[in-house]
Amino acid sequence: MRLRQRDLKIYVLKKRVPLQDFDGTTYEGYEQIGTTIKANIQPAGGKIAAEIYGERLKYMLTMYCENNVDIKEADGICVNVEPTNEPDYKVVAIKQYSTHKVVDLEKVNK
Repeated sequence: MRLRQRDLKIYVLKKRVPLQDFDGTTYEGYEQIGTTIKANIQPAGGKIAAEIYGERLKYMLTMYCENNVDIKEADGICVNVEPTNEPDYKVVAIKQYSTHKVVDLEKVNK
């Protein structure tokens, strides 16, 4: 399966990085400036996804992107928010294929 270039939109990917508080406490957060990627994002669905995620499926999206995108689980994607804000979706699963990646995204609870 090849991704159609006209279906791809620009999104911002923010890596999960260790951050440090003013008192020296470290915690996990997202980088301030992200990387722009081209992807096709659709609502998640299907019988297998329903069996895996159950009730969480209604808060999930499926992202199709090129193989050259450097993405890992727990990274964030700005889908419905401005790129300057915290990501509204996080990566929960990545499936690698020969021509593209299929990434499951879950809504971040704030």
